[in-house]
Amino acid sequence: METASPIQQSERAIIVDIVRGLALVGVLIANFTGYVYENLPSGIFNSISSPLDKTLNDFNTVFLEWKFFTIFSVLFGYGFGLILVSLEKKSINPVSFFTRRMGWLFIIGVIHASFWWGDVLHFYAISGLLLLAFRKFSDRSVLWASLLLMFIVTPFISFLLRNQPDYFTDQNLQHLYEQYKNGNIIDVVRTNIRFNYYAFIASGSDIHDIAETLGRFLFGYYLLRIKLFELVNTKRMLFIKVLLVTTPLMIAYFILRWMLLREMITLNEIYRESLLKVGILSTSCFYVSALVLMFIRFGKNKIFSALQALGTMTLTNYLLISAFCVALLYGIGLGKLGIISMHIMWMFAFAWLIVEISFSKLWLKKYRFGPAEWIWRQLTYQKKIQLRK
Repeated sequence: METASPIQQSERAIIVDIVRGLALVGVLIANFTGYVYENLPSGIFNSISSPLDKTLNDFNTVFLEWKFFTIFSVLFGYGFGLILVSLEKKSINPVSFFTRRMGWLFIIGVIHASFWWGDVLHFYAISGLLLLAFRKFSDRSVLWASLLLMFIVTPFISFLLRNQPDYFTDQNLQHLYEQYKNGNIIDVVRTNIRFNYYAFIASGSDIHDIAETLGRFLFGYYLLRIKLFELVNTKRMLFIKVLLVTTPLMIAYFILRWMLLREMITLNEIYRESLLKVGILSTSCFYVSALVLMFIRFGKNKIFSALQALGTMTLTNYLLISAFCVALLYGIGLGKLGIISMHIMWMFAFAWLIVEISFSKLWLKKYRFGPAEWIWRQLTYQKKIQLRK
């Protein structure tokens, strides 16, 4: 019987890494925005914000927030599915392997969540483990389970949790801000553990997020099953059709989201979340289809090479975003939280994006995996894996 081994670069579709790189660009900007907006009480945020800063925050809400995280999640599911297929070809039982892989991802996520409460890796690990239960489902069943989880189950969970108190109050954010701004590393970790417990675990929010993430993973697993990203040059008309279908839904979503943001309209909470999630998924599909069509049209160029490098080192680059933001904003670093306004933070975001692209391209010239990916692989496969090419 063969032993499990990492997916080789020759087995990866270039376009998948390029799309994953695009997702990381959006996640980077959204996280830089979140580190400022979501860690400050409204009084402090308003005191340092110009109309431009508030416009950038609104732009993030309408055009970026959750769209690129959705792509990010879908491609995690795609990648997990790729590993499942690889294990099945080698007649390897995936249960123990995947349990170990997700267990280490959970630990990485918990460590990350100790510094940034917005970590997604810990519930990615739980959702990834649940993905095992669907590996024998038919393609159609996987798709229906995905849609059910994303558009029915998660809004229903939200409805059941509707009377839970909101933990994101100005009082709690004030405490969060003071600990980040003035606390030592122990204060930061203790504050994040407490915040995660009350805001996500005790409130039941993590149940919602795990179910939604599983739905996105299953959608990615379905895309792998139908080989969507294989030989994309032959599927131009398919991506055009996706673009045509999603364009009106995306535009309707943008209008609806803007009106809700400006409190021009209200929607009943029973169907509000489902409508927004349809719009978010449609927007994500539009972004991906547009990128794939540009790749088909222009081929691999410097922009796509940069995105591919980012996407090949997704875990490393995702963690580096937080490392930079913590070093810049928290008191254990430069302590600029509550001082740097949104437009300055966006300037840092684009500068850091250039750093991550340059670092990824230079690293991958000599090494097969990003440093975080390499550590995760060694822990997963329980053996030393060659890093240098």
